[in-house]
Amino acid sequence: MSTHTRGLTIGFITVLLFGATVILQAFLVEEDVKPFAAVGIRYLVAGIVCLVIVVITRQSVLPHKGERIPAVLLGAFVYGLQAVLFYSALNYGTVASVSLLFYTYPVIVLLASLALGIRRWSWISGGSAGLCVLGAALVVATGRAVTIEPIGIALALGSACFVAGFLLVNKRLVPQTPAIVAAAWVSFGVAASTLLIAFPLGELESFSARAWLALIISGALTGLATAGMYVMLAALGPAPSSVLLSLQTVVAIVGSALLLGQPVLAGQIIGGIAILVAIALGALGVRRESAIIPR
Repeated sequence: MSTHTRGLTIGFITVLLFGATVILQAFLVEEDVKPFAAVGIRYLVAGIVCLVIVVITRQSVLPHKGERIPAVLLGAFVYGLQAVLFYSALNYGTVASVSLLFYTYPVIVLLASLALGIRRWSWISGGSAGLCVLGAALVVATGRAVTIEPIGIALALGSACFVAGFLLVNKRLVPQTPAIVAAAWVSFGVAASTLLIAFPLGELESFSARAWLALIISGALTGLATAGMYVMLAALGPAPSSVLLSLQTVVAIVGSALLLGQPVLAGQIIGGIAILVAIALGALGVRRESAIIPR
């Protein structure tokens, strides 16, 4: 099997795993598992899974010196917040609406990169941003009072902004640590901050057996998907990987409709297509710039 074929295969498996975690989160909302507890337990399990993979692959279990505290703090205060916001949004909207609004984050990264001078303006980047805004508007207009409430819209877009911020600063603060090692300690940072809040709030007091099973499975799937994502990135590169990863929204939406009976409306489908095309255009723009600009 060629490197490209292996990357695609692992990529599609990763997409399925990430999509499944979103469906499980929606199930946990129905089980009345509170946000900080749900996020904390999920990322504790995910961090352990990532750490096991690190040990199996014989890498150092600790981040590079000088990057250990930043990795944990990034998880505790940035990635953890986006995870809590996303989970909370599922209380106020369907998986389809929340996932599509959340997946505007690649274009938020693009716009922030343009503003900071990291990327250069082009018609491709402009078209990507415009399509993303149009897609998000369609999702919001279609879902209002039907599949997502205004607070759900704010929470989903807030989560997208925080994950965009994480992606922009992660490589600057943790530049030398292998990605899977960083993922483990970012996950532990998420778990530490959210569980410290969940405990005094009484969110850890009682779960059903089904909820515990869903929490453990979603955490394990998150850890495995994270590892798969890094393998895919190494095999395919960031631009194709970002397009492939966007398909996890399709998995989440179809799965929630089939397994949870959540509605998917025509306007959301059109808006979702616009957002996915926007992500593909943004990835194409990155690829062209990489080919033009010497490294």
